[in-house]
Amino acid sequence: MKLQLDLLCFCLLCFTGKTLCDEKGPAVIKVLVSEGSDVTLPCSLSTKENIEQKLFDWRKDEGMTGVFMYDKGLHHNNGRPGQDEQFKWRVFHFQDELKHGNASIFIRNTKMADSGNYTCVFPFVQRTEKSHVMLVVVSSPKPSVTVLNATNNGMQLQCEVHGASPKPKAEWKDSDGNILPAEETQVTDRGGSYDIILQTTVTKTDRYRCVVTQEEINHQIHAEIYVYIIDNSRSNINVKWLIAAAILAFFGPAAVCFFWWSRRLNKRIDREKQLQKFEHLMKTNVRRKAGCSTRTQTEPEDLQSCSGSKGSKTAEREKEQQPLNTGAHDSQAAAPPDLTS
Repeated sequence: MKLQLDLLCFCLLCFTGKTLCDEKGPAVIKVLVSEGSDVTLPCSLSTKENIEQKLFDWRKDEGMTGVFMYDKGLHHNNGRPGQDEQFKWRVFHFQDELKHGNASIFIRNTKMADSGNYTCVFPFVQRTEKSHVMLVVVSSPKPSVTVLNATNNGMQLQCEVHGASPKPKAEWKDSDGNILPAEETQVTDRGGSYDIILQTTVTKTDRYRCVVTQEEINHQIHAEIYVYIIDNSRSNINVKWLIAAAILAFFGPAAVCFFWWSRRLNKRIDREKQLQKFEHLMKTNVRRKAGCSTRTQTEPEDLQSCSGSKGSKTAEREKEQQPLNTGAHDSQAAAPPDLTS
């Protein structure tokens, strides 16, 4: 009997690639498959006799869900009722293998909901036989890593995994493989599919890796991110230079305009001063020619006073000379005309 069990375990191992057996007999056969792939669930009659005219029944979750039933040529794909909607037109048997006692089934396009415990039963043989299969639909998505924000202590990194099955374990590591201290992992169970989030804070420039391990299926995957940490002292200097550049960019054009305007204004003021100086010199020359003393009064008054003074002096001089001139004229006028001629 032990030899037959060993042979059965060996055949199941060859057929599925995965099996669990112990010395007491065949235990649960564990089958792993990637989501979306096709999978075969093994089941065979120990005697290897022809089962074309026999009955075998596949059920899931302790017999609550009908997966596939074959009864003397009648089965769920050719009119027999009782199959669960989840498996309709997705489960098939191996017709040519029935004569060898093979009652294995084939499930197409596996889904996460297909994961569970399956039972294959031969109820009407000399000794009822059962096979137990655990189907694990595996999903191993690659994690995504992002920089959340910069803090006073460094950079905060986040690792996310969505829809992983079986439940994964996540760790942050540096380029030397050292595990980094991180916050508590956030885990969300979505009916056998898991979402996880893991955050950590790093303080130095390095290449960091989020490693996701599914120990149950001996699977590991990772994602990397490069983080550059700027030195605080240099950062302060750079910030000062940036502020100075911003101020210069904002006020530079205004300063240039003000300088240009003030220069034009100064030129205009200088020109007006030169013009006033020139006018003053011209007035001074006019006064000198008129015999006036230089004064700082306004031009009209100067000219009037200057002309008035000039007129008065000339009048006085004429008055002094007028008697002499008048007498001469009078004597000439009084002299009788020369009639002798």
